[in-house]
Amino acid sequence: MALRDIYERTFDESCGKTIDATDCPECDGTLTTEGGETGCDECGLIVNQYYIDHTHGPRVFDDDPEPTRRTGSRLTPTRHDYGVSAEIGYKRDANGNRVSSKKQWQLHRLRREHRRARYGSKAERNLAHALQEIARMSSALDLPRGVVEEASQVYRQAQHRDLIRGRSIEMMAAGSLYASCRCRGLQRRPGEIGSVARCTADQLRTGYRALKVDMEIEPQIVTARTYVPRLASDCRVTSEVNARAYELAELADRERITNGRNPAGVAAACLYLAGNELERGKTQAEFATAADVTVSTLRARYYELREYV
Repeated sequence: MALRDIYERTFDESCGKTIDATDCPECDGTLTTEGGETGCDECGLIVNQYYIDHTHGPRVFDDDPEPTRRTGSRLTPTRHDYGVSAEIGYKRDANGNRVSSKKQWQLHRLRREHRRARYGSKAERNLAHALQEIARMSSALDLPRGVVEEASQVYRQAQHRDLIRGRSIEMMAAGSLYASCRCRGLQRRPGEIGSVARCTADQLRTGYRALKVDMEIEPQIVTARTYVPRLASDCRVTSEVNARAYELAELADRERITNGRNPAGVAAACLYLAGNELERGKTQAEFATAADVTVSTLRARYYELREYV
């Protein structure tokens, strides 16, 4: 499954369009979007239908000094109900005034009943738990919001295809997050995600393999060049060493030295070789620790690179 196939369709809040097409597939007429429906002006064919209209303007009354603004969060796959559920307050009303004690007890009862009726089934409750796990791990790893939404969408599709049955929710949530990182080409190792997940790195790899095989996920190839900037930042090397290590990583990819090798180990060897050429401030153990490889692995890649240089 390619990266663009994870999202079934997009939504433009400025015009309400859910598809990028502009021509009618029947008569080659012009497509227009109105009220959540995308139809043809010539033949009237409804090409796509979206039941929630976000483009409606604010309600304006004659006796209001200012127009009433419509507020609310946007739809997001990171919530089990896409973020359209209601939130009941505690001690203050919408104007910020404190409510009476009798009203507070009433709000307490409403929150209790709302919490009980929030999940329609056990599958929906498990989905909410998995999405919370994905959000927690993403926050601990400081991942962008796009990765969180994509991982949530991957888990939704896995649950729809009944891939969660017989597997741990935490394992599949961590596997979905790792799959999202691989699809975007982010340098996140299984051990790094497993350190914040409620499962081991081996279980994470098992969940990722299940998603990759059954959902046909096509991850981007992670090369040594993608690891060089991050390792250079972790080891606090100079910009000259970073630039030279990037050139060495390009040479390693061009000469196919990285074939069958750990890209992190090759990147660490490039940084160590660049450091020896320009300055002698870092040891092999420091680069190996930052790349999560052994010193012997770094030394072997270093000898291979030195022959070409």
